[in-house]
Amino acid sequence: MSNSTERPKYERLADFIRQNQAPIVKEWTEFARTLSPASDRMTKLALEDHIFDLLRFVADDLETAQTPRERFDKSRGDGPKDSPFSQSAAELHAALRLADGFNIDQMISEYRALRASVVKQWVAHHRSLADTDIEDLTRFNEAIDQAVTESVAHYTKTINDSRNLFLGVLGHDLRNPLGAVSMGAQWMERSGTTDAKQAKVVSEIKLAAGRATRILNDLLDLTRSSFGTQIPVTKTENDVAALCQEIADEFRAVNADRKL
Repeated sequence: MSNSTERPKYERLADFIRQNQAPIVKEWTEFARTLSPASDRMTKLALEDHIFDLLRFVADDLETAQTPRERFDKSRGDGPKDSPFSQSAAELHAALRLADGFNIDQMISEYRALRASVVKQWVAHHRSLADTDIEDLTRFNEAIDQAVTESVAHYTKTINDSRNLFLGVLGHDLRNPLGAVSMGAQWMERSGTTDAKQAKVVSEIKLAAGRATRILNDLLDLTRSSFGTQIPVTKTENDVAALCQEIADEFRAVNADRKL
């Protein structure tokens, strides 16, 4: 005769996750579908992307031996560097969500929904929780926290790398037109003019082009530093009054009706 209080065949959370992937993923996908407008045109397959891999890694993690120190690190999002999350599912999930137009808040909310879905369905299958269940839930939360950490790190790194690459390309491409403007102003200055107003405009163009070039050089230095190189810093004496005068002259050139 069977015992009415007999535990389900999946006695531990890892077993439950493996044997109930379909309802977990269904509920999670329904939530991801609400993250508009990023998800508006995404297929069911695209929405699910690497959720099955994430669930498999979580289940495997629950069954992996763990020291107190490792548990403490994971609770802070500092899991092992060779974690499967860092090599595959969590990073891929972040990359795909970024490509599909999800912002970082939407991506993190997906993990919250996944956590809630698993816990809700797991608890619903248990009239009471045993000590092992509490341990499993704790480790499950640690695993999800680690996945979130890996996803966020990859998401932000990709964003930063893309921004720095854009700035580098922008700075490089602006060099040529600025160089042409500077050379043209120098040629006009050397050619000379009897019109004092025209000579002043040429001088201002030359100064403005020079300042813009220096700004671009600083931008490129900053971009290079983002990829691991140091920012070159050279201390020199400067005339602050003259610098302010140059800036004021630039403003006067484009705001002739204003008094500065």
